[in-house]
Amino acid sequence: MSAPACLYCVGTEFDPLHEGVRDRLGHVPGKRRFLRCRACGAGLLDPLPAEAELPGFYPPVYSFTTEHAGGLKSLLAKIEHRVFFGPQYREQVRRVLDACGRSPRGRRLLDVGCGKGMRLTELKRAGFRVTGLDFQPEAVRYVHETLHVEAEIGGTDDLPKLFPPESFDVVTAFYLLEHVRDVRRVLADCFAALKPGGWFLGAVPLADSIQAKLFGKRWIHVTEAPRHLSLPTRKGLRIAAEAAGYEAIHFRPDAMLNAAGPAASSIVSGATLTHVYGGGKWLAIAKRLLGGALTFAALPLCHLEHAACDRMSHGILCARKPGGDHAAA
Repeated sequence: MSAPACLYCVGTEFDPLHEGVRDRLGHVPGKRRFLRCRACGAGLLDPLPAEAELPGFYPPVYSFTTEHAGGLKSLLAKIEHRVFFGPQYREQVRRVLDACGRSPRGRRLLDVGCGKGMRLTELKRAGFRVTGLDFQPEAVRYVHETLHVEAEIGGTDDLPKLFPPESFDVVTAFYLLEHVRDVRRVLADCFAALKPGGWFLGAVPLADSIQAKLFGKRWIHVTEAPRHLSLPTRKGLRIAAEAAGYEAIHFRPDAMLNAAGPAASSIVSGATLTHVYGGGKWLAIAKRLLGGALTFAALPLCHLEHAACDRMSHGILCARKPGGDHAAA
């Protein structure tokens, strides 16, 4: 079967990358493969599933939340938030503030693919006027009713319908682009939603990293297929962002904990939110605890790949819409 164009550089020549990939969550049966774009190195799931299929690939428990009905799972979630997710979200907020280069007070921020909104609360606490967007109705209900944060139900294709042009000072997308069929359209729609001089920040796993090469087919972002439709590279992302009209394009490393966690999960299969909080069997909880220990053990590797080798495994694409007040990044 012939492959479509690369989602990033629109190249049409591919090489095999990973064969026989299974869903790490066990939610979607079957095997899949990734191809590698010869032009930019990005990975592409082949064949790409239809848009209508995508919502069914997500299990009921996919995003992190501390709200569980008591017992061991509730305690574990609170511990995880304190030692892993909370510090990670706060560090990501610092990355956003550093990239934007201005006070967040009163500035409007849209988080596309907000999930259960835990990061949104940290962005709100920092001073942004926040809005979330997610295609899962239960996630948006949680954001509204529990976190009391503004959010809309919709996929990435609904962004132009829900928000007028030039509505936001900042648009963020944490680990979203690898999930969408039309990366260039999403970048263009986010560009349209930004005010002149506004910033887009998109956190992504990077297929041109040490971690991706080290783990190969076991890398968590490979085994997230068919939810992950692509495996981006910095070259491919830069080409796509330039095509959408952005300037001042650069990359910053994501929070170290968010790079170390996927390394641990690539080693310990079954240490997932879905396995623990969706089923909660003792073996899954034990694997989750082991994965937590390995996360901290993996931090030196992540520092090495980010700082010493400039081969970050989890980076944030930072790109500005021309015009407006060009504060230094």
